[in-house]
Amino acid sequence: MNKKIKVTIYIVLIFFALVSIYPLYHVFITSFKQLNEYANNRVLLPVHWVIDNYKVAIEQCHLLYYFLNNIILIPAAMVFYLFVCIMAGFAFGRLRFRLRLPLFLIVLFLMIFPQMLLSMQIFQLCAKFHLTNNYLGVILVWTAYFAPFGTYIMASYFNTLPYEIIESGRIDGANTWSILTRIATPMALPMMGILIIIGFQSMWNELPFSLLLLQRMEMRTVTIGIAMIQGEYGIPDTTQSAVIMIAALIPMLVFVFFQKYIATGAFSGAIKG
Repeated sequence: MNKKIKVTIYIVLIFFALVSIYPLYHVFITSFKQLNEYANNRVLLPVHWVIDNYKVAIEQCHLLYYFLNNIILIPAAMVFYLFVCIMAGFAFGRLRFRLRLPLFLIVLFLMIFPQMLLSMQIFQLCAKFHLTNNYLGVILVWTAYFAPFGTYIMASYFNTLPYEIIESGRIDGANTWSILTRIATPMALPMMGILIIIGFQSMWNELPFSLLLLQRMEMRTVTIGIAMIQGEYGIPDTTQSAVIMIAALIPMLVFVFFQKYIATGAFSGAIKG
């Protein structure tokens, strides 16, 4: 490749990297500024670094209370989510049964609907079954909405497993459940790491469904809390930035912890046989 083309590509990539990083940089430095300094200095690093914004975010905005709700809600939802994705993914990717392809296409079709289009219908359905202001309702809705994409990921991976491994398990007397739990699932751990990252961040950042279903303040998630803070408390941008940084901490830690599975899972899913 021509040297000039390489330099041009690097410049373009660096430009897009800076554009992607700048919002995080701006929120980070704003969270450590005093309000009067922020009015005069919105781009450069703060002259005097303060942590008062974080104190206000924790003490007055009930952020720790919302974090507790997330800690209760998301792990429980992840159990349902992983169970559905693994079971359905194995069925569509490895088993052969009647109407398998049409059913799989229906699952893929469900991925195209945006949340706002389904919000009112889902709210009416949950209200009919008394699942509003109820964690179970949110868990079921999150699982139903996010599982199709996870099912597609797991089905694609299970479809790449060598047929000889599955057949050897059957020769040894293993039934379908044993093959799934003792052979297929352990081999799919790298892909499950990707699934956990996608599912966790999707649930952590989800707003329309949880905003409709969790109307009581004591049941709000972090994302709802952030969305409602400005209207309820009228907090300045500096404190809002501190709230956003605190809320982003857990997803970033989850990503760092599971990032090794991204390359491993992508490499594993790219090989067939």
